[in-house]
Amino acid sequence: MSGAAIALLVVSLVVVWGGLALSIVALARRPERTEWPHGWQDEGDPEGRPDEPVEHDT
Repeated sequence: MSGAAIALLVVSLVVVWGGLALSIVALARRPERTEWPHGWQDEGDPEGRPDEPVEHDT
């Protein structure tokens, strides 16, 4: 393998594994919410979708 190919391999490995490590650290520092603000239950289901179809004025 040429030097350029090895350099590109190292850069791509650092990007992929570094992104994975950064994602794990970010998720560990700020995990998913367990509590929601008051009033979200009045707006429809928990995923934010309304109970009725939304009509847009176009």
